[in-house]
Amino acid sequence: MRCRVLVTTFLIAVGFLPSITAQERQYREVESPFQEDFEYSVNTELAPLVEVDGVRWTRFAVMVKGGKDIVEGKDMAVTVELDFVNTNSNTVKVLVIALFEDAAGTPLDRVECDPVSASRSRPKESVQKFRLPGAVLEATRRVYLYCEILS
Repeated sequence: MRCRVLVTTFLIAVGFLPSITAQERQYREVESPFQEDFEYSVNTELAPLVEVDGVRWTRFAVMVKGGKDIVEGKDMAVTVELDFVNTNSNTVKVLVIALFEDAAGTPLDRVECDPVSASRSRPKESVQKFRLPGAVLEATRRVYLYCEILS
């Protein structure tokens, strides 16, 4: 009897899983260019979950290369990682600019990514390399994201 209850509970939970996952991936439709401020720390992932003129932005991350510790007095190699899904019928280019801010919203630095070519109905991942001061990486608590869809 106890095993049957556990199996039933598991099957009910699994049945709800797709709807829970779908709810987590609700995209807010916005026009290009998209601009918004987010709480953010380096070496974490952010899910903007916006659809900018038909392009779904699923992930943004700034990661110190090699998982190294941030050294405040040194320029650090980082990657800016972007994931998109283009729902348009044509390939588009996506331009992303990130402004790093401290907890009070004071600008620290910025990176302008190379435009990313996103093909129709396919996930697109982009990893771009930059060097940023360790002090900026250490102080970052917010990121202001700009995303523009280029034809």
